[in-house]
Amino acid sequence: MKEDNNEDVAWVCESEGAKELFAQLVPEEECSENSRCCWCSLKTDYRIFCGFEGLENNPCTSENRCKYCTMDQEEWEAFVSERLEERDAEVKAANEGYLADGIARLNGLKCQGLDAHNNSIDFCISTFTDIFNNGADDQNWVKMEEHDIVAFRESSERPPTDTVAVSRANIIAYDGSSDWVEEDTKTTAIELRGKESGIKYKITITLRHKRARMVARRLDEILLANSEYPVSDGVLRGFVKASDFMEFRVQREDPGGSWDYMCIDPNGVFGVWPGDDVATLIMCLYDDLNTALDPKMYTLRNGLEDASKVAFMNGNSKSSIHRLMAYECAYDRIKDLSKSMNSGEIYSVVYKMKQNFSDPEFGNDPSSEVDYSMLQEEAWEGEWNE
Repeated sequence: MKEDNNEDVAWVCESEGAKELFAQLVPEEECSENSRCCWCSLKTDYRIFCGFEGLENNPCTSENRCKYCTMDQEEWEAFVSERLEERDAEVKAANEGYLADGIARLNGLKCQGLDAHNNSIDFCISTFTDIFNNGADDQNWVKMEEHDIVAFRESSERPPTDTVAVSRANIIAYDGSSDWVEEDTKTTAIELRGKESGIKYKITITLRHKRARMVARRLDEILLANSEYPVSDGVLRGFVKASDFMEFRVQREDPGGSWDYMCIDPNGVFGVWPGDDVATLIMCLYDDLNTALDPKMYTLRNGLEDASKVAFMNGNSKSSIHRLMAYECAYDRIKDLSKSMNSGEIYSVVYKMKQNFSDPEFGNDPSSEVDYSMLQEEAWEGEWNE
């Protein structure tokens, strides 16, 4: 019997659905309020000990059942449906919050009066956003939070329905300050995983506001002098480098979950302003397995093979073992060729390698060996060598 507004309602057995699902497993029984069938008894017992005791100061006992336990099936389903909608809205808000927080953190690296630098930070934000919008899953996330139905969060047991959903981000930016912080300095950390390797990386960016403002004050004079060197931007590069107003360091997660320092310093290769280097670095690390095919990427290749294996064992890699081994063979081949070929010849071979790996199925078949010794000869035959 169910009490609703102090009115008695005829007892209704709730085993019909179970009979349809479990057929022979549910015995035929008479069911009444005073003599319940095994299904209704089990359901009532579960509700009495459902884990809602103490929630909202609403104790639940066999004599005084809480409002959740006295719900009939229709009320319960309506209640769960409403709370699921609230949970889904919370997950969406959390995902949007990860992106908004990251953009706000990166915007904090800008400096008034340094428009070109600020444009490079916008490039970082665009790169960050593009990677974020690729989506996170149970392999490539770097931040994850569980969201449960509001009324269940403090319960000691799970309800019969799986009510947990997760919000995830595959790239995040946050305050990276240490215990000791230099005056007038902002430190921002970015974490992401290689899209295929699953290896986690951290880029820690330090902006020294005082030095940035120093550059901004004399920028017009520097740009005027730099106009005499339009090709190399030698004057501007020199002053930006001397000011050292923004720097970054790169780390890769080790097997124990700590961080190993990586000596990666583009040093203005990708642009005058350090933000250009950071944006390009984010893209390179995101596509680390293919970036490492570049003959000059010695530092990135160093330790990449072991790191990719650890990521695979941790369930973060999207590559098969055979494809990882194909990359390993390619890196070994590049190392060998660097001892006997000039850069032009090596890049011809690497071009073919990159073409092969652009096919997501390449290397996945264990029956076909990847013979990179043949690529040296093939490099002179195809149009891609032009």
